[in-house]
Amino acid sequence: MASISSEFTLPVAKPEASDFQMRRRRAAKLTHFFGVDYHELIHDVLESIEKGVDEERKRGTLQPEEVEVLLHKLRTLKTKRNGLF
Repeated sequence: MASISSEFTLPVAKPEASDFQMRRRRAAKLTHFFGVDYHELIHDVLESIEKGVDEERKRGTLQPEEVEVLLHKLRTLKTKRNGLF
């Protein structure tokens, strides 16, 4: 005679991936796809924006106050980024 417990098995719930694990997986996929690390990519983007702001300042298309605001925001982003990584 078979017992009830041997005939029925309850499905074991798989633990859900945490948000952090999901973000890490996405970042790894992007790194693999683009061939560049996220940190390197962000660094290059911020540097490019800073150079663009400087070029626009030299052309006179940005007011000095605008340049200062933009550069302050970029420096803040760089500082936050360096503190996190």
